Amino acid sequence: MFLTPEEKIVFLRKKYNITQKELSSSNLTRQFIGMIEIGKRGLTYKTAKIVAENFNNILKIKNSETIVTPEFLLETKEEQALKRLEVVIDSRQVDSNLEIEICFTELNDYNKKKISILLGILYFELKQIIFSKKYLEIALTLHKPLENLEILLYLGRIFYYEDNFLNFIELITPNLNKLLKNNIDISTKILYNYAYSLYKIKDVQTSNKILLTLLKRKNESEINFKINNLIAIISYSELNKINKAIKSYKKLFENSTVEEKLVIYGNHLEIFLINKSKVDFDEVKNNILKILGFYETSTDHKFKLYILIAKCYLALNNQKMAYYFYMLGLKLPNNNLISFDIKYEVTIDILKNISLDEIQMNEVIEIFLEFFNLNKNYKMALAFIKNLKSEDRKLDILSKLE
Repeated sequence: MFLTPEEKIVFLRKKYNITQKELSSSNLTRQFIGMIEIGKRGLTYKTAKIVAENFNNILKIKNSETIVTPEFLLETKEEQALKRLEVVIDSRQVDSNLEIEICFTELNDYNKKKISILLGILYFELKQIIFSKKYLEIALTLHKPLENLEILLYLGRIFYYEDNFLNFIELITPNLNKLLKNNIDISTKILYNYAYSLYKIKDVQTSNKILLTLLKRKNESEINFKINNLIAIISYSELNKINKAIKSYKKLFENSTVEEKLVIYGNHLEIFLINKSKVDFDEVKNNILKILGFYETSTDHKFKLYILIAKCYLALNNQKMAYYFYMLGLKLPNNNLISFDIKYEVTIDILKNISLDEIQMNEVIEIFLEFFNLNKNYKMALAFIKNLKSEDRKLDILSKLE
């Protein structure tokens, strides 16, 4: 993709059918050009200026509009790669992941250290989580611990989407005390992600302790909502304090944004699945659908809400509506932040819990195959096939997987 200064001279000569002799002049011999091209002589600015002038004189005779500059000739492969990456980052658009990788390999460690974080964040914003994780983990190896907290913040979000909570805990634990003493917003956000990860692996006591510590800080409203919300989740899901959680949500609801109201309603659905008598499902569901009718939440949040509604319908033995909301979730476009494993599990839940007619079965299989073609997870595929009742269908899908 990129050429050294010497390679550029060869490239231009061949492209425009120019010999070394034609390119030479009274102050630049053919032999010297040959030595430059094979790397036995370096290209100085003075020499590059002469080469550029000689090229331009020949190109003018050939009626070419191409203009060669000494700066173009002297630009190294790394400088070209860095310039290209800076354009990509500024434009917020990646045309080719392979091109980015090639550019990145041309950089020295200093530039890799700077660019890896920017690429990691860019890919995260573009919802290309695999590539985001790749460059953020490179950045992590190039930085000292806590040198750049953005790395930990974005990796925490990635591990969240991957359900990879143990890895994030292992990443943060050695630096926990320093982060607790670092009373800034980004540190609070990382510690919240850490507390959430602890909750997911059932270490609720440590999680709750960190959350209560964070509440004492002067935090922005968004992170304060998340902290209070997680404390409430721990109350109803782990400590069986459902009434306390509902009371907390009632207080939180008064000053919540539309997005936060959706979160609270979603958590009410989770409470319903634990204890149906505590929540009016129809009211909560209708409020969610009403909000989604005028407010555009993120696709992954919408997915979680639809799947929760489906599970509530299953709990009410309403398979028809459960199937409808399961499919609404699975068919959401551009849902890259929900892992394929979670999507596979939803299709398996449908097979296990819903009596499907022929049309519905074909629809579920079609979605499963679409996920498989994008992900190639044979373990999940076999789990899906195992839950099919028809041997003919099992054999048919197995043949397609091959």
